[in-house]
Parts: sequence; C-alpha cells; structure tokens
Amino acid sequence: MKKTFFTGILILIIGGIMLAIGVGRGGIKSIYWDDGLKTDEKMVTTRQIKRVDTIKVAGSNYGPVSIHRGNAAKVMVHANKSNDIKTKVTGKQLTVSGKSSTSFMNFDDHRGTTVEITVPKNTQIKSIDHGGNTNVNVADLTVQTLRSTGNGDLNLANVKVLNTLNVPDRNYGDTTMNNVTFDKGLNINAAGDVTIRNSRFVKADSRIRSTDGDVNLSNNRWRNLTITSSNGDLNLEDQIVKTTLTAETADGDLTARIMPHAGMGIHASSPNGDTSIYGKTQRNYGQAKATGQQFQLRSSNGDVTVTR
Repeated sequence: MKKTFFTGILILIIGGIMLAIGVGRGGIKSIYWDDGLKTDEKMVTTRQIKRVDTIKVAGSNYGPVSIHRGNAAKVMVHANKSNDIKTKVTGKQLTVSGKSSTSFMNFDDHRGTTVEITVPKNTQIKSIDHGGNTNVNVADLTVQTLRSTGNGDLNLANVKVLNTLNVPDRNYGDTTMNNVTFDKGLNINAAGDVTIRNSRFVKADSRIRSTDGDVNLSNNRWRNLTITSSNGDLNLEDQIVKTTLTAETADGDLTARIMPHAGMGIHASSPNGDTSIYGKTQRNYGQAKATGQQFQLRSSNGDVTVTR
C-alpha cells in the first residue's frame, strides 16, 4: 500500500514538473470549435492594398480597427486563429470581417487583437463604411464620406470629411471626435454618447441627436447647430455659432459655458427644473441682434445652468 502511495506521489511530482516545463515553453494552448476541436494560436498577417480607396468594416468580436496614415498601403492583422478575421480586396474596396469561434479552454484573453490599416499620403480614401460591432479609430486622414451603421464606437482624430457622416438611428456605439472638419456640416442620429472637441463645422448647418446618451461639446465652431437628447445630459463648453444654437434634452441636465458679449441672447427654460444664468435665477439674458448669436437651451426634466 505504501509503495503504491509513494509511486503515485512520485508520478504527480514528475507530472507537475513536466507541466511547468510545457507551460514555460508555450505548450499550453486555447482550444476552440470550428467544425471540430482545434488548437488556437496567435497570428500576424499582412496584405498590400495599393489601389484601395474604399474601406468596409463588418462583423463583430474583434478589433479595434485602426485606419491612419502610413508609409505603405497595407492591412496588418494581429489576432488569434479563433477570431477568424478576414481581409478581402474586391476592385478598389477592402473589406475586413470577423467573428470569434466558441472557446472551450481559453488561456488567452485576446486583448492583443488589432487590425491596422495604413494609407499613404498620396492616397485619397473615398469612403469608410463602419458596420458590425467593431470599434473603429480613424486618424490623420482626409475622407470623402463616412458611414457608421453598426454598434461599435467611432473615434475620429485629425480628420477632414469632404462630404457627409451618416450615423443612422439606433446606433448604440459612442461617437468621439477631436480636431475634425466637416465641409458639409454634421448630422448624427444615434443612441450612444457623442463627444466632440476642437472641431469646425462652419460651411453648413449641423444636427446632433442622441436617444440614450450624453452629448459633450468643447471648443467647437458651427454655422448653426441643433442638439436633442431623450435620456442624457448636455454639456456645452465654449461653442461658437454664426447665428443660432438650439439644445434640448427631455430627461437630463443641460450645462453650458458661454462667454457673454454684446449682441448675444440666451433663453433658458425648464418646466420641471431650475434655470440659472451667470449665477442668477433667470431665464433670459441679453438680446440677440440680427447678426448676433442666439442660444436656446431647454430641459423638460432637469436643470439648465449657464456659466461664464
């Protein structure tokens, strides 16, 4: 009995040592199902996309996808085999898609999964179509048209859009912009948060609508702007408009920092909340001239506060 016991202990110790050696040398792998059990592993693939001027992002459970300036026209994928990320070029269109397979033994959290698309300086991108549930980051590019129809986040930095951005109703992803310029104005109709900083929309009127998210605007220039939110707060800081800024939330607070000046008018209203303009309980301040700026601020079920 003792001999059997000590033999078992010895086998256990040897097995533990072998397991440690195997793990140390990368011997432990995740397992996933794809028409049978398969061993997962990390992969890096690169594809040249020299004549591509249209980019479409589809699918889910992978990313983020980064699109930015680079020295060569290419797409590089860092992922696991189980992510099943595909890149396809049809004519001048690059399509990126993917959907993770079912994992049974997962020893990798897949945080290193990224898709990087680089665009040379002399290449003009006509269209970026952002679909699925994948987050997309676009930086340092001039794009003719942007379309975001999925539920992933869209982040733009140092981007110029020559035509339009189409964000249809019930897009649950967040939209974030920093230092962007839109020649045709901005039209967002989404359900997530909208954050815009240091940007210009002065050639056409703009409209921002969020059904379930907050709208945060800081240091932007507009021609005319209309903002609405059904269930979110509106935070407006240093917004310059040519004529009129109208902002309304059905169920949230509205806070605005507006520097007072001659020829400007502010009207604040809240049937079920408090209104404060420059520290005083009032609804009106100043009077807009024909060429001045007018701010119409309203919350149905929240406070409206204007500071300087």
